[in-house]
Amino acid sequence: MGFFNKLFRSKPPVPGPEQEISKLIDRFATATIMGIDREDLGRYPPKQYKVMAFHYGAIEYLASQHDLDETRTLGLFVAFINKYFNMPITETGSITQRLQGFHDNADQRRFLQAGADVFRRWHEQNERRAPLELGVMLKDV
Repeated sequence: MGFFNKLFRSKPPVPGPEQEISKLIDRFATATIMGIDREDLGRYPPKQYKVMAFHYGAIEYLASQHDLDETRTLGLFVAFINKYFNMPITETGSITQRLQGFHDNADQRRFLQAGADVFRRWHEQNERRAPLELGVMLKDV
């Protein structure tokens, strides 16, 4: 019976790009947190937005690498926000406005672009200390 179970057992589902991206973003977020004063971050929403923009830059970069559309990219960002910022469900509707702010606000756009660049260097060029740049950027704010 063991032979037939092995032969006819269903194969585990192949993880989609969202799962792969989520794992990478989790590792990246862990690396960036080491350079951040989390208590300070909790007190100042403008800093939170910059941290969100930074990580959204990494998410956008990965999503473009996997040819994900805007809806799937937004889903990844919502999952990230829910996991790391415990955003109340009442505020999730404003996420698209927040994303627009990342692109429209020059200071937040700087964090968005830095997030993509730092992620690329960390992931593709193996610059393990690159994620610490977020903490340095936040000190200048």
